Amino acid sequence: MMDVLFPDQYLDSVYDIDYGALMRAGITNLIYDIDNTLAPFDVAEPFPKTLELFAGLRGRGFNICLLSNNSHARVEGFCVSLSHLDVGFVAKAGKPGRRGLRRAMALVGATGASTALIGDQVFTDVWCAKRSGVYSILVKPLSGRDEFTVRIKRALERQVLKLYLRSRKRGQITNI
Repeated sequence: MMDVLFPDQYLDSVYDIDYGALMRAGITNLIYDIDNTLAPFDVAEPFPKTLELFAGLRGRGFNICLLSNNSHARVEGFCVSLSHLDVGFVAKAGKPGRRGLRRAMALVGATGASTALIGDQVFTDVWCAKRSGVYSILVKPLSGRDEFTVRIKRALERQVLKLYLRSRKRGQITNI
């Protein structure tokens, strides 16, 4: 039952992902959460390191889309400096609902089997991916600063992650 909340991978950051392994596994569509995954929720633009990462990924043949529960203005503003990289976005996604993820996948012409959703929250990003048949990668939040509602969920997430890490030690979780 807890499997729907367990990520396929749990890493420190988006920079620790083995993108070559994803490509070899047929995952060529990357859908990223923004807030506390790519930048703290109160940072308006991507970091230069993120721009470099996305340019490299696009050069390797990955399609990229951003998926956020945040407002259209926030997400569109964040994406301005990514426009030359053909990065699409879906705002007000309603994660863990599937509709926003389906829209993001349609933007990049993706199927569930060829897509990974990368985010920092169990109850939005991981659950959304699992409900949609998409590979899920959970990364640690970039910042300890969170909106009030997210801070409440973090305590529950810590309990889920303890169970996840215990099950991983027993060899019940497999990566690519």
